[in-house]
Amino acid sequence: MWRGCVCGLLAAVLAGASGLAQLKIEQIELGFNGRFFPGAFTPVAVTISSAAIAQNFTLEVSQEIREFTERRAVERLRVPVSLAPGARKVLSFDFPIYSVSTPLQIKLMNGTQELARSTVEVRELWSENPLSLGVMVAPMPSLELIDLEKLPKRWTSYDGVGRIFWGRADPARLTTEQRRALQGWLVRGGELVILSGANWYEQFSTQEWWAQLLPITDGRVVRSEFNGAEVFWLEGDLRRGARVKLTYHERPLVWERPIGNGTVVLVAIAALPEDLELPELSSRRQTAEDDLVIVRALGALTVPFPSRELIGVLLILFVLGVGLGGILIERWKRLPLGVGVSALILSGVLFSYQRSPEFSSEKYSLDIGVIQIWSGGTVAWERSWYGVFFRHSRDEQLRVSAEMVSTLKPSRQAIRSEGEIVRELALSGDWGLRFYGERDSVSFFKAERLMEPFVRFSLTDSHVRVSNHAPVALQDVIAYSGDALYLLGSIPAQTEIVRPLTERISKTEWVNTLASERRRIWQHWGNISSTKTGLIGWIEDVTISPIHPALGERRTTLRLVLVEGE
Repeated sequence: MWRGCVCGLLAAVLAGASGLAQLKIEQIELGFNGRFFPGAFTPVAVTISSAAIAQNFTLEVSQEIREFTERRAVERLRVPVSLAPGARKVLSFDFPIYSVSTPLQIKLMNGTQELARSTVEVRELWSENPLSLGVMVAPMPSLELIDLEKLPKRWTSYDGVGRIFWGRADPARLTTEQRRALQGWLVRGGELVILSGANWYEQFSTQEWWAQLLPITDGRVVRSEFNGAEVFWLEGDLRRGARVKLTYHERPLVWERPIGNGTVVLVAIAALPEDLELPELSSRRQTAEDDLVIVRALGALTVPFPSRELIGVLLILFVLGVGLGGILIERWKRLPLGVGVSALILSGVLFSYQRSPEFSSEKYSLDIGVIQIWSGGTVAWERSWYGVFFRHSRDEQLRVSAEMVSTLKPSRQAIRSEGEIVRELALSGDWGLRFYGERDSVSFFKAERLMEPFVRFSLTDSHVRVSNHAPVALQDVIAYSGDALYLLGSIPAQTEIVRPLTERISKTEWVNTLASERRRIWQHWGNISSTKTGLIGWIEDVTISPIHPALGERRTTLRLVLVEGE
């Protein structure tokens, strides 16, 4: 009997080992046509299959970053996976590739057991400049052609893309995820070049989101002459906020319109004019400058950790006082009563302080950022920087509800020799950040996400209407039209107000009323356009943060909200 049981167990073990051995990585697609821009999040698609039993395992992607100082860091992403027997699955995600000299390691793990491994060499795949994509256009130098169906479904996948040329492609064919990704890429600084003319019959769409991107309204195609040839030519009425970038025989040839921090360029013909000068694609250095400014601001703060040493001194003095009272009790009969009353008062103070966040917090964090909203837009963009200051060495885990999370390293020499950060992608789409905090150290993180625009406003010569759909109050709001600033006060959550423009204030007076932290944020991001209208407000509520508070954490949260009109 027992021999049969042993044989059965051995057979099960062998079958399980055989099943694990048949789990494999079939294909890996990296970037756009295999190209990527270093330092940016890069789309990665991994095809895996199993010819045996159903399995639960973890897909692990990692890259070692080696520095000239011989220190190293490891970027790692872990995705939990379930695979049915005989099934194939394509896992799509974005991974930051910082180094072009070390390969990308992709593993299938069952706990600490490695089930399969694949190595991707990236030294021949990188691009010196942000990528340019072409959708249904003629081939051009340094242009990666991509099918409409293969456009990313996550705006993070566009992190290394600077420009898209759009040809004979119907935007109605985009899925909701692709549309949102494209909009997110635009508001973060992308440039969309639409070649219309003969392509207009395919490009024209009744979808409102596409029409709002265009620099013109009432578009129509006519036949016209261009450089001695007859072509299809797009005409239309200039939209407010757009401008004519290039003309041909006093007729608009190229229009331009800002969309958030990005730009839409519309060409009246189906080819790129030789006279059209497009700006050189940058690597978004402003974003790196933002990171540096915030890290310096966070690092300069005085961290209000609890003074437990003070409590110890008070307790020692109390004990000495009680001992001295016992010696002097014969001389002053009422001394015990005074000592008892003092003990009760001191005990109450210490007990109250012990229960306060200042005493119980092992870490203090500051979460500051900016939320940008554009009038008429369908998405808002939030960037937040988070610094956590540790009193004692400890392992930490943070849950972040954001599409992009980065670890900020203020100094290249500050990289630890082992371990570093582990980014673990949960099934819910949240990021779990696991890291180790040294005693009296600080760790920095950056989170970015797209949001639904929660503030709407309209401004006339005498009144302003503001709708705050957020679950938190918008504080100290001002509206501006050109150089004229008007105080509106606070707007409660889920509230719409209509107020007259009576409390006017100068820009200098308003800036002088800002607290130090608010002024630091405003000096970096704030801008009041003399040709536009807008709204400025503040949020100081932890519930708006994409980083969920941890147990025992004391946090200060501050957001600058910028709503830009036309």
